[in-house]
Amino acid sequence: MSSRPPARDLRDQKWWDDVQGRRDSQCGLESGADHGFRCLWANVVGYVDLVYLLHIETVKLIQAMLKNALIVFAPAVALVCGMLGVYLLALFFETETVGFVFLLGFPFVAGIVIMHFRPKGSFRTFGRAIAWLVGIIFLSLLGSMVTGMEGLLCVAMAIAPILTASLLGGVIYLLAMRMEKPKSTIVKVATLPILAFFVAGSFPTHPKIYEITNTIVIDAPPHVVFEMLKSIPDISPTEIPTRASHLLGVPKPTSAVWTDSPSGAVRVSHWGEDVHFIERITEFEKDRKIAWNFEFPEGWVADGIEDPHIEVGGRYFDVLSGGYLLKDVGGKTHLSLTTRTYDNSGLGAYARFWHEFFFEDFHEVILILVQTRAEDRWQG
Repeated sequence: MSSRPPARDLRDQKWWDDVQGRRDSQCGLESGADHGFRCLWANVVGYVDLVYLLHIETVKLIQAMLKNALIVFAPAVALVCGMLGVYLLALFFETETVGFVFLLGFPFVAGIVIMHFRPKGSFRTFGRAIAWLVGIIFLSLLGSMVTGMEGLLCVAMAIAPILTASLLGGVIYLLAMRMEKPKSTIVKVATLPILAFFVAGSFPTHPKIYEITNTIVIDAPPHVVFEMLKSIPDISPTEIPTRASHLLGVPKPTSAVWTDSPSGAVRVSHWGEDVHFIERITEFEKDRKIAWNFEFPEGWVADGIEDPHIEVGGRYFDVLSGGYLLKDVGGKTHLSLTTRTYDNSGLGAYARFWHEFFFEDFHEVILILVQTRAEDRWQG
């Protein structure tokens, strides 16, 4: 039996029938060497023709796939470039990009635009439309990092409100279109949340000071722990567990060295080779308390680590002071580490979450390090 290729149209079927006819005419019931050669030749020609036909069909299939990919790829690239272009203009004109108005309003409008410019004939179901929207948002965020407009840290902090607002805009657009209301109604529905963002952003906000504290109980007396706290030199990477903040680009601490001078005591902290800062001691009670103010000298951090939107000492964020507090609990030490930070972003509870996220990460790894070293020394 012959293996007939699937007929794409009547011309392909007629072509294959012609091939089969030629082969059958050459491979009848006759015998002899000459007949066998003609039959073999007919089979070879037939298979060559079959390979040619399959090649043509493969080319057609690839062309169709490329065409479909272009239908999706072209609007995706246009939308991503458009979003990056708008954000670049906002940065160029020094638009307020930290706050509810921009952080929620811009993605909301982008969600509507992205849904409107879905490829024709594609992403028409609700689930696929949402997938299209989420894909464009993620590509835009990735583009902002690749182009250097934003860093990983800032993108990680902004992704939740950006994704939420864009999904809200996209879903409202889909629902409005399915209701088949006049365009004026759709515009009004889409405008209401934008106005709400502007109203929310128009209320005056006041800077906040957050006090972040973590504690640990160490199986060693306060005088042993206290001496350990003054200087923590030569911190090995294996002594510091990798936390989420480290995965986002925050270096691990490598040393904190105490120095006495006529102007007062300081601790100089190093986080790898790229970060160093000063803790100027403001209170000191032996075996009980150490407190300090943070100082960040010129060049304290290498380029590329600090994000412009969360620059220490900048418009929106600062690290003010910190301290250790020790309490004797039956021969053991209850140790607290506190850091006070400044927030002027106006993002309320969301900003507080990120302050606590980063500094609780830092506190916990330091407290565990001090616990391990102090207990090893005491138990000797």
